[in-house]
Amino acid sequence: MVFDTDDSLQSSDGNRTTETTTVSRRCALQAGLVTAVSLAGCLDTDSSDPNGESDTESESSGDGDGSEEEETDSDEGPLTVVYAFLEAAAEEDLDRMSELSHSHNPLDPAAWVEDGWEFRGGGDEEDLEGLDAEVIDDDATVADVFELEGAAFWFEEDELAETLEGEDMATVEVTVDDPTEDDTVWMLATEDGEWRYLFSAPIDDTPDDPEAVFEEPIEDENDDVVVEIDWEYDSPTSDVPQAAVVLTDERGVDANRIEVESTIEGASTGAFDRDDDEFTATWEDMTLYIAYDTDGDQIVVTAINEAENESEVVHREHYEP
Repeated sequence: MVFDTDDSLQSSDGNRTTETTTVSRRCALQAGLVTAVSLAGCLDTDSSDPNGESDTESESSGDGDGSEEEETDSDEGPLTVVYAFLEAAAEEDLDRMSELSHSHNPLDPAAWVEDGWEFRGGGDEEDLEGLDAEVIDDDATVADVFELEGAAFWFEEDELAETLEGEDMATVEVTVDDPTEDDTVWMLATEDGEWRYLFSAPIDDTPDDPEAVFEEPIEDENDDVVVEIDWEYDSPTSDVPQAAVVLTDERGVDANRIEVESTIEGASTGAFDRDDDEFTATWEDMTLYIAYDTDGDQIVVTAINEAENESEVVHREHYEP
């Protein structure tokens, strides 16, 4: 399923943020909510081990063989917690997601909703084809948490070490056979004797030579969507390098949504038309800001017609330092 940040967490007052967050898709917010929910659905714990041994692997087969009975709520290992969290996300069961979250999980969706954000989850069984989860370290440490991108944004290392002193920790790797989804690393820790989801982030798969994976440039010659991309934009609010994507004030395509992605950095943002009781908005005459990799990146702009279920890449531009 396609799941984007402007659709997943939207301020309850109807306002949209056009400047990208200082934490890209590879960092915590998108990893913890968007990536998790995009993998969510009906899960089968095919061969999971309630003890969370490091050589244990569980695959979502989607065949409903009932093997999930091997683990129960009273004996939840790290894998069971991961699967249960994803299933709860698919069902939009915020209470269950919060129950499975560590009290120091900064991405507990129930807490975000309480602060005035809207959570839109969902998923289906097709999203889980080829999903595998494996405990890769059943003796993880706080230092392992800070190996993940975005962790330093949410945690103070000394405080987290004090919080988790004496607790067990485990690292779970979730991989999916879908090029549109990120493989992720989940950190789990015990709390009151129960395994709980603490943090997760996509696996950093940045290529050594970004230009080697660039696709052919596409120029929006008629400015149907993109007027220009300013790679030298100087953000007044963030030290993260960002490009400014200036959208046209008069659209030349039949599209109600625009998505912008930096394929190497892995950041994404977008704008959309909306006309309802909450607010009226249009993607025209907007500037979107997106983080990019200064070692080389490409920004891809896609126009989407949701009514016709059609999409088209209208602009693809390279950054070569």
